[in-house]
Amino acid sequence: MNNELVEGLKDLKTGALLNLLAMLLIFFGMGIMFATFGFTPMREIKPEEFLGMMAVFGIFALLFLLAIILSLASFIMYFKATGHLKNYDERYGVGRKGMILEIIGSILILASFIPLTATGTTKEFHYATFEILAAFSLVFAGAIALIVGAILFGIMLMRLEEVESDFKVAGILYFLGMILSFFTGIIGVLIGIATTALIYISAKSALKRISAA
Repeated sequence: MNNELVEGLKDLKTGALLNLLAMLLIFFGMGIMFATFGFTPMREIKPEEFLGMMAVFGIFALLFLLAIILSLASFIMYFKATGHLKNYDERYGVGRKGMILEIIGSILILASFIPLTATGTTKEFHYATFEILAAFSLVFAGAIALIVGAILFGIMLMRLEEVESDFKVAGILYFLGMILSFFTGIIGVLIGIATTALIYISAKSALKRISAA
């Protein structure tokens, strides 16, 4: 079996595992926050309680930072995987294009905060309106790029059905989860978790079968 396919599947598997760990850290951190503050009645906070709250916030911030690092590492592994898979079969190159579009979309959405920041210092109403419209345009363009990128990456996963049948379901869920995350956040997140787990399982199963061949 072509080494590019094996390396691509390994990177997909590693990327999915890192992404699952990132999601686990975020949910764990949110669980700590909810357990600490979710049932706390509104009242005057004592100094010793304030220190405890700061400690909890610190733990959450650390977990969130680790989750971001793992998510970035996961994205890099996915990006590497698309390169190997493209080298194996040009039809899988659509996944690399999808990842590039997702990078562009993320940059555009982050860039939308620049005009919004400038709005806070702008006194002229028409300038503020222009900056808000510019920010909205960047967010809209970024969202479109993310959705198209997710569809292309999902198509690559669906084409990997030739290697492992469950990849087809993972591909459908991938871009479905991305689209739903813009409208129904929690449902999109849950679908994203299921998709990531399915990518990991499919890649692991495919590698096991290839090594046994």
